[in-house]
Amino acid sequence: MIIIGHPAIPHQHFVKITNIADIQNTHSSNIVWFDTSKLKKEQGFILGKYCYEHKVNYAVMICSIDELLIYANLTPQYLILHKSLHNQAKMYQSLIEHYLLDCKLLCVIKTDSQLTKIAQLGIDGVIFKQVLDNIHSS
Repeated sequence: MIIIGHPAIPHQHFVKITNIADIQNTHSSNIVWFDTSKLKKEQGFILGKYCYEHKVNYAVMICSIDELLIYANLTPQYLILHKSLHNQAKMYQSLIEHYLLDCKLLCVIKTDSQLTKIAQLGIDGVIFKQVLDNIHSS
């Protein structure tokens, strides 16, 4: 299971982006990420396509099965499941496994106590909310 953001486990820095200039101004050692619910649909696809074409490591927060399927073809490193869909996480994970998609599904969590539930669902991994909020844990 992938665990991103636990203080005991080193991880890459995640940088939230909203446009191509943000990507260009982010060091390649970071993972850029964006939330499709905060962008116009076309803008999200433009960002995903740019990352795909320029081999940028990225993650995308998805809000639907359509987005899962489309973005998976643009090869993000991670698909982050929007919190409103956590109750459907197992179904999203099943689609990723059925179609042998190369990306990993992450659920956003706030505390260690949520790890067991996500693990029991068989989800690829978790990302702590503070990583996405760009808050450094001590």
